[in-house]
Amino acid sequence: MPRPPIRLAQFGLINAYLVPEADGLTLIDAGVRGMDRRVNRAARQLGLPLRRVALTHTHSDHVGAIDTLMSQWPDLELLVGADDTTNLAPLGVKTTPTRLLRGGDRVGSLTVLDTPGHSPGHVAYLDERDGKLYSGDTFVNVPRLRVASVLNAAFPLPTFGTHDPAQTTRAARALLDVPLKTLATGHGPVIPGPLDAMRRAVQDAESGREPGAVTRTVSGWVGYLTRLSTDGAVAGKNLAYRNSRHS
Repeated sequence: MPRPPIRLAQFGLINAYLVPEADGLTLIDAGVRGMDRRVNRAARQLGLPLRRVALTHTHSDHVGAIDTLMSQWPDLELLVGADDTTNLAPLGVKTTPTRLLRGGDRVGSLTVLDTPGHSPGHVAYLDERDGKLYSGDTFVNVPRLRVASVLNAAFPLPTFGTHDPAQTTRAARALLDVPLKTLATGHGPVIPGPLDAMRRAVQDAESGREPGAVTRTVSGWVGYLTRLSTDGAVAGKNLAYRNSRHS
């Protein structure tokens, strides 16, 4: 059995992951403000230095600790999808990416997979040593596994923040062909043996089924009351929702 991913979760919802490598640790995503404390505590427990931050995408709940970590770890690298850099400055990130990534690139033991949709340059990372797939927000595992293009009242924010819902669904479909054994999503618990659940989620996303009026209403209020979304796009949530069901 492969070892489970090293998951660092804020509020039980927002995930970052540490990947041990020969030279130290790769951090996948950087959560919201305060994630640096969890990262540093885990690094001390593991006895390994942090070497690089590799983002799946540049939404506010994935970049929050970047600048703080950069100030704490000399020579730390920041790796970002080549088509996903424009959000960094508007979100207040001062660090300039060290390296821009495209599908097929390597980050230590990780292979970069192009998965555009949730954001224009969204990427995933496959650890070929043991089949862990770090899928970012193409899939969301709250309250159960779904594609981010599918609205759910319990946690609608990833859907509101999705750049291109139809492309997100296509990216999720493509990930079914990846030789994975464990799915580590940007939100929610890690899933071992995930392929059956992934197939059901993709089929649901491809069905075009409309959510009910209650789901739409509750989702709208959740977005309004939290004032949060994965793209700071609460003001545009109605447009994102319409696109997610009709694209």
